Order: sequence, then structure tokens, then C-alpha cells
Amino acid sequence: MMNETRVPLNKQPPRFWFICYNLILQLFSGLIRIRSRNDPDLQEALEGRRNLWERLEASLKSRNPGKPLVWFHVASAGEWLQAQPVIRRLSEKEVQCVLTYTSINARRWFGKRKETPPGVLVHEFIPLDTPGNAKRLLDLMAPDKIVWVSYDLWPNHVWEAAHRGIPQLLISGIVHQASARNTNFIVQKFYRTLYNRLEQIMLVSDADLERVRQVVPEHPGLSVMGDTRFDSVIERREQLDPPQWPEGFGQGTLFVAGSTWPRDEECIYPVLRKALEQSPELQLVLVPHEPTEEHLLHAETFFRGIPMVRWKNRDQAPPGLRILLIDTIGLLAGLYRGADIAYVGAGFTTGVHNTMEPASMGLPVFFGPRYDNALEAKEMIELGCAFSIDSTESFESRFLSLLQNPELTRKLGAQAQQFIESQAHASEQCLPAILGNL
Repeated sequence: MMNETRVPLNKQPPRFWFICYNLILQLFSGLIRIRSRNDPDLQEALEGRRNLWERLEASLKSRNPGKPLVWFHVASAGEWLQAQPVIRRLSEKEVQCVLTYTSINARRWFGKRKETPPGVLVHEFIPLDTPGNAKRLLDLMAPDKIVWVSYDLWPNHVWEAAHRGIPQLLISGIVHQASARNTNFIVQKFYRTLYNRLEQIMLVSDADLERVRQVVPEHPGLSVMGDTRFDSVIERREQLDPPQWPEGFGQGTLFVAGSTWPRDEECIYPVLRKALEQSPELQLVLVPHEPTEEHLLHAETFFRGIPMVRWKNRDQAPPGLRILLIDTIGLLAGLYRGADIAYVGAGFTTGVHNTMEPASMGLPVFFGPRYDNALEAKEMIELGCAFSIDSTESFESRFLSLLQNPELTRKLGAQAQQFIESQAHASEQCLPAILGNL
């Protein structure tokens, strides 16, 4: 059960850390502006903050002063998926929400969807983390409560909100084992000044709880709530329609390689080509992480001679189509819905992407060796319904085994789906803490 009592908090900004952080921030901000001259992503992020205050003021004019307002902050699109089911439930209870984010990827993600998410008055970049911006933002929003999602705490905003007595919570909190918050004494001391200004810190797992407890051992508001991403994935699954395949496609065994990076493709493409030659019923959906022309041409060159078509040209699919190459973004979740087996990319580079989506749709899942960022991936490996591969050879042996045993494939897929569904309902667990005293 969540501790619904108010936690006594430190309200004054910590003078030493306040000075140190803001001196470093000034230096860092200058370096960012210099670096942005040669970094398109940074340029886009800075440009995206142009006229930010005017957009915020205009959007907040629609606020109903008779209803409470909760401010949610997320790092990027992945954390938005954690916030989404909570915001939906709050909107059903007549609570207004404002969403800010850090990453340019989040802005791009929202930009593709055009419409404001249900229950959200406005979604925007968080202003740069200066003391003046923190004061101005809180003056403008006047939130009744602040919810930080997963890990992305902005110190000046946290300190200023605490100074004003605004209740703050962290939900779906994670602290990776290798994080400096877990390993570096100085960083731990700094984060103590943030954690001690949050009334509730609700973590994904017992391991996350213990890592936070090392930093704030006496904090009375620590608890394990699970991960709201499971709720988000399940709810999204129910809203997806099966993909509209080209005529004659999707009738055999369908393998989706989702959000693949070049290193993923080096590992799996040779096996997939071999499997296509050996198994006439096999069909592939290839979804590059970045569908640039160069990336698409690489796939077409590698599988030359095998009937293939790009998604945008699917109405011109050749006879005997074996490979559908996805040349647009935003389709991946729906493509999993029509598949039998999935591979999820980035496990050889930045850390595996979303393994929950294919698992929720009843697919056994393959991915590369870097999955420490995804606790659910580790748990599915332990259950035997997901597989981490580190070479072409390891992928070949396991993939061909599934390809030759459809019954086993269905069994493992059902286990994966059951696991995802067993982890649901974290959103309901954090609602009492958010709704308390609103």
C-alpha cells in the first residue's frame, strides 16, 4: 500500500549544492550552444524552445480554475508511455494535466501525432533548468502537484517547488545498477537534496528501491509500484487494428525485425536470407530504426533477388512477395500484431528498445546482448520466452529451432503475453498518492 501521509520535507534550497549546480549549469549551457553549431539535434532542441513561454501561456488559458492541475515531466517518448495511463485515469477524475519533456525525440514523437494527448492541456519542452525559469514556470502553471516520471529530475525546478510547498512525487522510478546515483558518493550526496524534497518515491522494482534507499535511507515515502509501461502497452494493444498487408502477404510464418540498427542487421540478416531459402512459408517485415534512403538501400541490396517491396509502394507488390521493407515511422506496434516472431533492435548499441510491445501481442522475442536497460527483457529471458543473442551463430540456432516448431513458437508467445499482462495495474497503485489532497 502507498503511504498517503504527508512526508516532512526540506523546503529551502541546499545552498552549497545550489551554487555548485548552477555554476556548472552556466558552463554547460555555454558549451551546449557552442556544440550546437555542428549538431543538428541540439540546434533543433534550442530552436524548439524559441517562443516557448508564449506557447505555454496561450495553452494554459484553457485551464479550468475550478479543477486541480498536475504537472507531469518526462525525459522522452518512452517515459511518456509510462505517464500516459496515469494521465488518462486522472482525466477521468476531472484532473487537468500539463506535460513537459526534455528530449528532442519526444518533440518529434508528439509532432508526428499532431493532436494533444487526451487529458493533457499542453505538452512542451521544459524550460532550461535555471532558477529564474523554475520560478517563472511555477508562477505560470501554479500546479497543485508535480509528478516526475522514471528518473529525469530537474534540480532547480525540484528545489523551487519544494520551497513553495508544492507536493512532488516520482513514479515508475528506476536507478540502473551502473548509474552514478548508485556508484558515486558525490552524486549520491547531490541526489539526496532532490529525493528529500519528494513526498513519494515509487520505484519499479525492489532493486531500484534498495538503490534509492542507499541515498535516502530514512525517507518514509519509498515504495515499489511496478512499471506503468505495462499498462500503457496493454491499453495501446487494444486500440491497434491489424495491419493492411499487401495481397497474399502475412499468410505464412511472419517475422518482424523491429527498429534495427546496422549492428543488429549484421547479425540477423545472413540468417534471415538463409531461412528464406530454406522455408518457403517464411515472410519478413524489416523495420530500420532510421528509414533513411541509405539504410533502405542496404536492405534491398542484401536481399537482392528475393521479392521485396517498400511499405509506401505496397500496392505495387511483386508476385510471391517475401519481404516488406518499412520506409516510414510510427507503424511498428501494429506490425507486431500480425507477426509470429519478433526481433527488437538496439541491443548491440544503446540498449534494447521496447520488448514489451511484441511480447504483449503473443510473440517470442529476440534481441542483442545489451538489455540491462530493460528489466522486463531480463525477466522474459528467465521465463524462456525471450532470447538474447550475441552472434549470427547464436541467432541462427535459436531462430531456426522456432521456425521448425510452430507449436513451440505459439507456446512461448503465450508465455510472453501472460508475463506482460501479469505486470499490469501499476497505474492504479500510484493514483491514491497523486489524488491525495487535490
